[in-house]
Amino acid sequence: MVRIAGIQIAPVFLNSKKTWEKLKEFIQEAQENDAQLVAWGETLIPGYPFWPSPTGGAKWSDPEQKKTYSTYWCEALDLSNSAILREMKQLAQELKIMMMGGITEKSSGSTYCTLITINENGELINRHRKIKPTYEERLVWADGDSEGLRTVPFHGYKIGGLNCWENWIPYTRAALHKQNELLHIAVWPGSDGLTKDITKFIALEGRYWVLSVSGLLRTEDLLDLSDSDFPVKKYLNLEENKGKFWQNGGTVIADPKGNFVEEPFIEKEGIVYADIDFLKAIEERQNFDYSGHYSRFDIFNYPLKKKD
Repeated sequence: MVRIAGIQIAPVFLNSKKTWEKLKEFIQEAQENDAQLVAWGETLIPGYPFWPSPTGGAKWSDPEQKKTYSTYWCEALDLSNSAILREMKQLAQELKIMMMGGITEKSSGSTYCTLITINENGELINRHRKIKPTYEERLVWADGDSEGLRTVPFHGYKIGGLNCWENWIPYTRAALHKQNELLHIAVWPGSDGLTKDITKFIALEGRYWVLSVSGLLRTEDLLDLSDSDFPVKKYLNLEENKGKFWQNGGTVIADPKGNFVEEPFIEKEGIVYADIDFLKAIEERQNFDYSGHYSRFDIFNYPLKKKD
């Protein structure tokens, strides 16, 4: 049995250092409650770029959108030289805990939706960039690559993870499943509408454990943003939207039969736990293993012949 934990919190929006300091306290709490793996939501550090839709983000060469993007880029992490990443690795080693969670990564002038994995020895063992940002996300994030589309070892078994709508792509799920994935981490910006149905489905399809972990974002998390660094703030009508959840969470864990360990966790910060037995996934694959005996790689690994 291995205890896993999904940390559902709001970022200190557009402040990577303070968000990490907040996240670190929750990681320590999870470890004190015997968690051996912790995960957090999509691009929690420094926050999910929710603003293009409500602020006219597609305006061409708009100075307010440009400035907002540059603020976001400044808070993104350069994995080749990030003090926050070094602190993450040190904490993982000190606590002997695995971490898998979302950050915004920067390289050159671009940003990426990235899922990082740090093992119990404090080593960054995987970096997965979202292969295709969704709709208006493409105004902020660049396309990712296949480099991180792989599983990693955890307590003698294989685990993997995907960002948000990547979890809806059959080929991305299959790519990890074919690498003997028994625990799947799905990270989301925060919506029980996204997690409550697909978590059950992909657990049942893959016959594996699924931790869907989400973020939160409330109007109160945006009030202190400066007009100079985040000039699109004026379009969000924050005074009128007090008490609003821009992202309401939805963290949930499902077993290999597609049953929730607990119902989706919404509209509050906290940690969701589950004690998982990897062999339960193997038991369910006795009758259906789509990367094993229930596969037809002789058909699906090659292009189908076209009829004349």
